[in-house]
Amino acid sequence: MSEELTAAQLHTLRHMLGITDLSQREPRPYRNYAATVPGDPEYTELERLGMVCEYIPTALSGSYRWMKCTQAGREAAIKDFYKNRESKSKRVYVRFLEIHDVMPDLTFKEFLTNPDFKEARKQA
Repeated sequence: MSEELTAAQLHTLRHMLGITDLSQREPRPYRNYAATVPGDPEYTELERLGMVCEYIPTALSGSYRWMKCTQAGREAAIKDFYKNRESKSKRVYVRFLEIHDVMPDLTFKEFLTNPDFKEARKQA
């Protein structure tokens, strides 16, 4: 890629793939699409850069253009995810908060020291 993508463009690519939660350890893309209006300047530029392409012709999809990430767009989004994901310590704390929702008496210290939560800390 000869041109640098902006933070907004990278966010759009991550959003298209469903990998915007930076508290996750690994990106887990679960979609690859966006419905846009014809002429949308953001997607027009991403298409010019080779990051997205139309995958359902506008003639078949009414008034929307259905776009998907190209391989280059997917790689840029995943690279950006790793660059911006939250620190390990923050991800551990977020995992504690998730568990604390169902175990309100659990302290953070207990979460950090109890072997029962070792796997949860490791996966954060």
